[in-house]
Amino acid sequence: MEKHSAVEQILKKMAEGLGEEPRPMVLLSKLMPEMIAKQAEDRKFVVELPHVPAKYKQLIMIGVAAAVSSHLCTETFVKIAHRAGVSKEEIAEAIITARFALASTTFASAVEGMEYLTSTP
Repeated sequence: MEKHSAVEQILKKMAEGLGEEPRPMVLLSKLMPEMIAKQAEDRKFVVELPHVPAKYKQLIMIGVAAAVSSHLCTETFVKIAHRAGVSKEEIAEAIITARFALASTTFASAVEGMEYLTSTP
């Protein structure tokens, strides 16, 4: 199979899973087409890991994308999860949980400063 044809096939499969064109991957295919196969391979690797159920992996991806403020990835992962049967309520809880975890890191990030403040008059 020709490289271009292989990339097109991967992009088609990504679009089927998402329900629409995977814009970042389409653009990347024009800049570095060899990365498309690597991305698909990495996703397959993660999805096939045996210990965490697929639904949990989808919720983790949503939470991480939301926590790092990747709007497009959050939307993409939400669509994929919902199409796979993850409920709206489960997705909402994943987002709320990510918000809590991210907010909690604010305190941990400030430990040194708070230690300074509490140890000086």
